[in-house]
Amino acid sequence: MSYEYLLSPIRVGRVTIPNRIVMPPLVIWKAGLDGFVTDEHVAHYARSAGPGLCIVEATAVSPEGRLAATQIGAWSDEHTDGLARLAATIHDSGAVAGIQIHHAGGRTNAQKNGGLPILVPSHTEKTPDSAVVLSGLQIEKIIEDFGVAARRCIAAGFDVIEIHGAHGYLGSQFLSPSTNKRTDEWGGDIDNRVRFLTECVRTVREEARAAERPVIVAVRLGVLDGGTPPLTQDDGCAAAIRLAEAGVELFDISHAGSLPDVESAVPWSQTLELARATKSCLDVPVIGVGGIKTPAQAEEALDAEIADMIAVGRAILADQAWAAKTIAGTPEQIALCIDCKPRCFHFTDPEKCPPRRAARSRDA
Repeated sequence: MSYEYLLSPIRVGRVTIPNRIVMPPLVIWKAGLDGFVTDEHVAHYARSAGPGLCIVEATAVSPEGRLAATQIGAWSDEHTDGLARLAATIHDSGAVAGIQIHHAGGRTNAQKNGGLPILVPSHTEKTPDSAVVLSGLQIEKIIEDFGVAARRCIAAGFDVIEIHGAHGYLGSQFLSPSTNKRTDEWGGDIDNRVRFLTECVRTVREEARAAERPVIVAVRLGVLDGGTPPLTQDDGCAAAIRLAEAGVELFDISHAGSLPDVESAVPWSQTLELARATKSCLDVPVIGVGGIKTPAQAEEALDAEIADMIAVGRAILADQAWAAKTIAGTPEQIALCIDCKPRCFHFTDPEKCPPRRAARSRDA
């Protein structure tokens, strides 16, 4: 199989990405409380060479916004050198280097963020009693934090800055009516609920425009959730349109924290269907993600115009040479993800992943 679509280049903004395989931002929990990049991070991204776009894992814009104590940070100028090591490692593989900047909002706790305040758009039955409802000034400060973090990441050499607006973190908490009960300009209808993300986009866009080279502004957008009341697909499309108007050049489409049943044209992924629905209302490229294990599945999704690029997550964790073997024309050598239950070993001990052990043994 030639993988005509998967291995073809794509132009995004003023940047040409050499193929349509994306390594999505999957955290590996190797930083310390100081947020610094480690040698383990560098080795991880070096082993994963091959995707046309590699997006470094969720990187906290502020200490209180960490989703875990072992998360990379971009809240200090001192982080820049380590981030530059990651960008250089990705560039050395021939890929475009992206990084996701992130604030956990209410999806953290005192152990994870060093005992700092837990900041939320609104109190709900799921937020801890100790959570602090954000004031307007605090919201503006977080938006500024996204801009400054983007500036550091651009200085470190990254070509794509992706704002995290999915999976129940702060961007999703503002977007979803189940977690945003505000009655000011940051809550209410979809135009107000997406305002936090659009303002983050604008401040990151300013940093991108000030750069001496092309920098893509991207958003990982959760377009649907199972909350009460839910974020609907219509809401998700409306939010995507507003964000594109604000300057987003690339969308990475996923869910907003929980995924209700969705009818899908591909039996192995409901999440990909979210990309198809969102792509239909946009004129900018869309990344689809969810359940891709083989290059043939990725090619099928592109051929069906479900998305413009395909993110391959756990399959690359299972065999970090997934993309390299696809490009080399040896997909039969890929050690396929086997959907470990009850949870992917990546989140506990990646070295226990059965296909990863098999791949390393075979490729040694």
